[in-house]
Amino acid sequence: MQQATGAGAGETTRSKKSMMVMILACSFLASFAQTMVNIALPDVADHFGVTLSMANWLIVGYTVVAATSITLEAFLLNRFGLRRVFFVGTGAIALGSALALVAPDFPTLVGCRLVQAVGTGLFYPTATSVLTTISPKRLLGVRLALNSGAIAVGLAVAPVVSGLVLTFFGWRAMFVVPCALAAALMAVGFSRMHDVRPRQSEKVDLLSAVLSLVGLGALVYGLGEITHDFFPALAGLLVGAAVIALFVHRQLKRENPLLNLRPLAHPRFTIGIGLNMLGAMVSFSLSVLLPLYYEGAQGLTAFFAGALLLGPVLVNAGFLFTGGKVYDRWGIWPLVPGGFALAVVGLTGVVLAAGGRVTWVVVLASVAAYAGLGFVTAPSKTAGLAQLPSEMLPHGAAINSTFVQIANAVGSALFVGILSSDVLHDTAAGLSKPAAYAAGFADTMMIAIGIAVAAGALAFFYARALHKKR
Repeated sequence: MQQATGAGAGETTRSKKSMMVMILACSFLASFAQTMVNIALPDVADHFGVTLSMANWLIVGYTVVAATSITLEAFLLNRFGLRRVFFVGTGAIALGSALALVAPDFPTLVGCRLVQAVGTGLFYPTATSVLTTISPKRLLGVRLALNSGAIAVGLAVAPVVSGLVLTFFGWRAMFVVPCALAAALMAVGFSRMHDVRPRQSEKVDLLSAVLSLVGLGALVYGLGEITHDFFPALAGLLVGAAVIALFVHRQLKRENPLLNLRPLAHPRFTIGIGLNMLGAMVSFSLSVLLPLYYEGAQGLTAFFAGALLLGPVLVNAGFLFTGGKVYDRWGIWPLVPGGFALAVVGLTGVVLAAGGRVTWVVVLASVAAYAGLGFVTAPSKTAGLAQLPSEMLPHGAAINSTFVQIANAVGSALFVGILSSDVLHDTAAGLSKPAAYAAGFADTMMIAIGIAVAAGALAFFYARALHKKR
């Protein structure tokens, strides 16, 4: 049952352009907050005396909570409206950042990051929903591309800004940046943000949300610790798999599920989203691992490590946009298979250069890898969604957003866990710390190459099938 809110009148009396700018700023803030600590893992690990694998929970825990928040976004937006969702999201990022400034121990710091993650999980799908609502059809593609650009800029800028602040003021000072940005958005939002459609009375399936959070958390814990503490990690994997199975069963049985999984019955949709997940997993994990390599193996400061990541990530954003345009004209063939092939070439170059610690070769090779992955993510997602009937598109988009966060969490937990284990083992065997980091990084990149090769083979047959269909 709809409630009268006056939202429609308010929306027509205010500038849609100013609201669009606010939405883009929220997307930038969400991506900045998500990746801001990638550059700081070694410093945080040293400060609190934890392993890299444990420090990585600042990233892994974040993505798990963000994924759960994404599943709740549709209910929250319909039930409470855009204005309230906006203030909850910005408030969560501001509060989590402020508390992180004074966190006395590592578990508290992780808790602060989980609070931040609520904002990111709400803003990613909300931006797409709101831009779709307020944009005329002739401008929708451009505005959605701008939103992707805002996210990409946040991903690119975060390591540089965080590295600069960390180098000169320490890791705690990093949290001043998202806190200030969120506070500024809240101040402007009082006069600019309003509901764009009438609110509706809905009930949320909290049990499903809890199952999602517990299942994903246990699963990524198991993946991250499997090389450190086998039996507890195995228990985590088994518990995670069982709880996720309960979550899936509940979604399939409910009339109004928290996350409608029925689009997964369409095989070509599932493959397309799967390819997007694999590309996102490798890309996100590379963004986490490269700073660790630059700092641990090359001895660079956090600022220079972040600066070396800026160019490759911006190249990724450019190729992502170009890939979307190529897809619109030519379709998925040979774009996505070619993208994975280029990623394999780039990752192979990274492995070959990593052992010799030749920085400029690693940077150039990572540019090639990021360029290839830019050709993968958006086209594979679009191709997958194109296989669904129109009434399933919102559910397909929600599945994609949630699964990408899951892929990020799984990839980060697995790769950083392996790197951390290798560093501990090699240093205990007498290897220097820089050499241990270089060797561990090369090992993780070999796994990334294997994933990219397998995904490329799948993409080849998938793209050919869709090309023949055209």
